[in-house]
Amino acid sequence: MIQSMTGFGRGTAGKGSSKVIALIKAVNGRFLDIKIRGIDINPADEKNIRDIISEKLTRGTIHVNLEFEGSGKTQSLSFNKDRFEAIEKILLKVQKEYGRHLDLGDIVNANDLFTYSDTESINSNQLGKAVDKACNEVIQMRKTEGGKLKSDFESRLSNLEGILGQLEKELPEEFNKREKRFRARISELLNGTTVDESRLAQEIAMIAEKADVTEETVRLKSHFQQFNSLLTIDAPAGRRLNFLLQEMGREINTIGSKSYSEKVVSHVITLKDEAEKLREQIQNIL
Repeated sequence: MIQSMTGFGRGTAGKGSSKVIALIKAVNGRFLDIKIRGIDINPADEKNIRDIISEKLTRGTIHVNLEFEGSGKTQSLSFNKDRFEAIEKILLKVQKEYGRHLDLGDIVNANDLFTYSDTESINSNQLGKAVDKACNEVIQMRKTEGGKLKSDFESRLSNLEGILGQLEKELPEEFNKREKRFRARISELLNGTTVDESRLAQEIAMIAEKADVTEETVRLKSHFQQFNSLLTIDAPAGRRLNFLLQEMGREINTIGSKSYSEKVVSHVITLKDEAEKLREQIQNIL
């Protein structure tokens, strides 16, 4: 089913005064980008956390904050001297080479330079369980938001189908009007001179062929059907939906370039508007 890329989750594991808390916030992102802050954890635990998140959340910018509720007497604050000096060196280099002064506070916050460490050992299994629970809450929120987005997509897709259907109905009449104007203009230019009807019919047929949008409308309908099908699959569909929308845009633009009446142009503008609204929302889809 369709899932949003945004969501929030909270997971806890452990009992009493020794409890691990994982807070996860997911926001839009082209790829999976996991940012972990909070208590110090060993590399093996960090890898496990990243593996859990990669499997469950798949895509987006994922902010993870880890907390440990201990007895309150064994927690100490440490300063990351090496990181501070490395950042300070970069800031001085920017000021020297580019004449721009950047404040340290604009780039990092206290959590980037100070860490809380606990002498009590953090249970790796509890840490993994807390992160897993938080991920599950994120997924549930993503699904809830995704359901709302799916309804909006279906509504806009129905609008697109209706507009295209109306455009198709009006095309024959609009072409007949164009043919009459074409014949009237030729008669005016020839001023009573006899016209070879067969040649005139050939010219009109050529114009009709150049203005024909049957191929484009057929492809658009196919894209609509594929789009509708992707809304029902379980796997992430955001990238494929975005690709389909790009293809829809190309077909709509081609119809617009072949347009020869105000009515058709009006429908094309409406199609573009609805497709653009869809495109904006698709950026929020997993």
